Amino acid sequence: MNAPVHPALELVSVTAGYGDNPIVHDFSARLLPGSITTLIGGNGAGKSTLLRAIYGTNRFFSGQIVFKGETIEGLPPWERLKRGVGFVPQGRCNFPAMSVAENLKMGCYTLPAARHAGAIDRLVGSFPMLRQKWSIDAGNLSGGEQQILEMAMVLLVEPTLLLLDEPSLGLSPKMQGDVFATVQRIAASGVTVLIVEQNVRGALLISDRALVMEQGRKFMEGPAAEVRTDPRIRQAYLGGNIQHTAA
Repeated sequence: MNAPVHPALELVSVTAGYGDNPIVHDFSARLLPGSITTLIGGNGAGKSTLLRAIYGTNRFFSGQIVFKGETIEGLPPWERLKRGVGFVPQGRCNFPAMSVAENLKMGCYTLPAARHAGAIDRLVGSFPMLRQKWSIDAGNLSGGEQQILEMAMVLLVEPTLLLLDEPSLGLSPKMQGDVFATVQRIAASGVTVLIVEQNVRGALLISDRALVMEQGRKFMEGPAAEVRTDPRIRQAYLGGNIQHTAA
């Protein structure tokens, strides 16, 4: 008899927002280890607010965030990072006037100095593009290359949960494909991924599960392949049709 798989992350009736204004209401979900989950919703649905609540950068009103069996909603962001929660927010979040090498060194700031070289070597081995662009300023990389660099900077501290907010925003179709392939490799290494993504079709094709938000509340959840073919999701987010292609 197989032992039960414990969730990597469990959200229990989470209500969160900004100031005195809750945006996310009574949201519950479970993410399994090594899975990719896409969080879908229209503009203002509360997707980014939920990611920030998990990482601890907005106001938490009520509920529980259980990460690896520990409630973390009372911890500051840096303590959540130490425990293995990584977050790549929407928009560029690198140091554009510094080289790729210098950005990676900055990503090691929470690690003991003795671990910096090994952590950087590990990431460069996983993402050869970083070595190829080693001496180039981050601001001179393409948008997709910057996104991969930013994910690598977070992965230096070996998170087991990675939160991604719109990683393909503004990228060409080819670079979007590169970013999605990178997300798949990250999950294949055992990292649990929760992704908010404007390219809903592309994200669902690489995901195991999907969560759908409307007005700050959970509207639907299920296997990504099923959510992808639901008529309501097709009409609202996929232009009324779906391409049956493999990721």
